[in-house]
Amino acid sequence: MEEGKTIKVEATEEFIEEHIPFIISCISKFTGRYVSIENDDEYSIGMIAFVEAIEKYKEKRGDFYAFVRLVIESRLKNFFEKENKNSKNKSIEDYKEKGIDILETADNNEDFDLNREITIDEIKKLKDEIDEFGFGFEELVNEAPKHKDTRKKAIDISEKSSREKDITDFMFMKKRLPIKNMSDRFDVSEKVIRKSKLFIITVIIILFRGYRNLKLWIKKGR
Repeated sequence: MEEGKTIKVEATEEFIEEHIPFIISCISKFTGRYVSIENDDEYSIGMIAFVEAIEKYKEKRGDFYAFVRLVIESRLKNFFEKENKNSKNKSIEDYKEKGIDILETADNNEDFDLNREITIDEIKKLKDEIDEFGFGFEELVNEAPKHKDTRKKAIDISEKSSREKDITDFMFMKKRLPIKNMSDRFDVSEKVIRKSKLFIITVIIILFRGYRNLKLWIKKGR
């Protein structure tokens, strides 16, 4: 195989489902503790990193699984550094008011498997959409509002914007926010919108496209 040629590894639901134990293993080895699928932000970061690794993997990068582990650990490291966490053994309680958790699970355990599969599909679709806007999940995680009040305000702006046709038309056509328009219409400073613009774009996409499970992430953010 020629150097740099992409190996055909696709982020199918079946492939991702089969590798959930591997993802959890990578996270557990990095954090040094048990990972809870239902609650841990680390699991969300690991799942997103796994999909990212599949998309970026090429033969020249060496062993596929070694590369995946490297990407997962790198994203987790960035996450902890961003939150100024020096210990790998912090519980989810230390993060529940900060960061983002994209991969939500069903409240009802009977619905968990179905919900997880749907969420994986929604994440893949969301990834494709935000790629068109020029950013990825890593940038989203880094920029997402960490303070609860700031996050709530960004979500409120996103919800209002998602119902305004001229705003959504502009956003999807120009691949950016009509910040002045939004500022004037919703009586909020342009600075507030600019500070959370990637997060706002993402939430608008989720609401506009009707991604049912990812709306749980938005609900949690309130």
